[in-house]
Amino acid sequence: MLELAEVTGAYGNVKTLFGVSFSVAPGSVHCIMGRNGAGKTTTLKTIMGLLTPTGGTITLNGADLGSESAENTAKRGVGYVPQGRRLFAELSVAENIQIGLMARRSDPATRDWVLDLFPPLKTRLTQRAETLSGGEQQMLAMARALCLRPSVLLLDEPTEGLQPSMIAQIRNVVMKMRCDGVAVVLVEQRSDAVLTMADHVTFLENGRSVETLPIAGLKAAPEKLTHYLGV
Repeated sequence: MLELAEVTGAYGNVKTLFGVSFSVAPGSVHCIMGRNGAGKTTTLKTIMGLLTPTGGTITLNGADLGSESAENTAKRGVGYVPQGRRLFAELSVAENIQIGLMARRSDPATRDWVLDLFPPLKTRLTQRAETLSGGEQQMLAMARALCLRPSVLLLDEPTEGLQPSMIAQIRNVVMKMRCDGVAVVLVEQRSDAVLTMADHVTFLENGRSVETLPIAGLKAAPEKLTHYLGV
């Protein structure tokens, strides 16, 4: 269980999170939604250890994550796919995957497992990451994160800019991770994607979590999307 309780944070002296709370159970997808600047990406970076929280608690199965570095957070089994993918552009597909394997010293069977999840990458292993299509780059970013065999997977706008066929492939992998017992935290602006993937949704406003709903509750009250997102 990943749990955040009244988490606050800042970029230097600029406060950005003023109290974020939610929990994500194994085998569930929890979506974070909000307008631009609401604190969605900052929340993921804080969970991952790229930013140190200034208050509140972040725990994974009762163990404190709030004081961990990103490296140690990854070793605890938290995978992160940032917005924009952040691949090693000049390295090959195989080399990017190898870097993912090194984080937790995963075995060759894990490499085969992630390639089975993303079959198009099998024919691109010697290709430089920067020459892949946008959808293939997103697959590679997810494959690299999944090399950790994570218990928690953080995804920041994974369907952004992708064509429908690629979105469907990404969605299928997210659903498989859910079935395999992974706790998925998803930042997503596409309401159609959220309604088909998420179990719960937390809305952020100005760095605060203002409401958390089961997906059935959101479907029953779609006006909340307009209220919180302006769409």
